[in-house]
Amino acid sequence: MREKGIGRPSTYAKTVATILERKYAVEHKNRLVSTVLGYKVYKYLKLNFGKYTSEEATQRLEAIMDLVEHGKAGYNEILKELYQEILEIRKN
Repeated sequence: MREKGIGRPSTYAKTVATILERKYAVEHKNRLVSTVLGYKVYKYLKLNFGKYTSEEATQRLEAIMDLVEHGKAGYNEILKELYQEILEIRKN
């Protein structure tokens, strides 16, 4: 995640713990290796929600959060825009 520029240092451990807990991956030689379940979940999400689950989408959302954090964007307007995106997802 760090290498790809996604996530926050404060969320890395929780993200990995959740992946392991849900058995989407196992740890092997200090690396995460996808399980069959993890691969199926990945393929499903990519096929049905690829626009929303891509690295680019995550990077975009984090950039927006940074703007809000630094006072360069208002959170109310951002939330309205994100809500519209969520409504689009629900249509699928």
